[in-house]
Amino acid sequence: MRKAFKYPPVLPIIFYDGNTKWTAETNFLYKTQMHEVFEKYIPKFEYELVDLNDYSIEALTEYGDLLSLFMILDKIKSPEELGSVLSSIPGDYVERLKSNVPAHLRKLLADVVQVLLTKIDVPQEEIDEVAEGIYERGVPEMFNIENYSVQETRRKAREEGIKKGKREGKREGKKEGKKEGKREGIDLLAKLLEEGLTLEEALEKAKCETTLE
Repeated sequence: MRKAFKYPPVLPIIFYDGNTKWTAETNFLYKTQMHEVFEKYIPKFEYELVDLNDYSIEALTEYGDLLSLFMILDKIKSPEELGSVLSSIPGDYVERLKSNVPAHLRKLLADVVQVLLTKIDVPQEEIDEVAEGIYERGVPEMFNIENYSVQETRRKAREEGIKKGKREGKREGKKEGKKEGKREGIDLLAKLLEEGLTLEEALEKAKCETTLE
């Protein structure tokens, strides 16, 4: 039985999404140094090259599986493309995905989407919200991203940052004002005592002068 055992076949595949044409050698043997001398001992196999540039979004949506979705997502290179790409996906493709993507693969889909949104610089709190929605509710939640505006989120974040800064500035200003007032009161009290006033008289006069100011 041991002699009859054979390893299962392995199909090596490279998914290429670069902007230029793939020109590297596809045979492992020829990518190894001194392969002419050690050819007998070097595995000789070719990998299958899948150039994503050869596949349009329309062509990929014909498959309706998770791999095709990953390939579509990989085509999104900037925040501006996010909504346009996802809104171009037909509804029947989403329905097929719902049928072909089991619940146990939601985590994988959520992780891939997190990588995508991180790559195009979406705020982390938005990434977490979208990923959680996909994990809990599945594929359709992912297409809610098409209504997401990176620029709008950043604008809101800036406004919130400004408001927060003003609030903190006011609090700090009040604290500093109180500290400054205490320092001035102590200085005034010391001056009055030096002029010969009793402590009670100095306190009363300092109180009056502070009220007038």
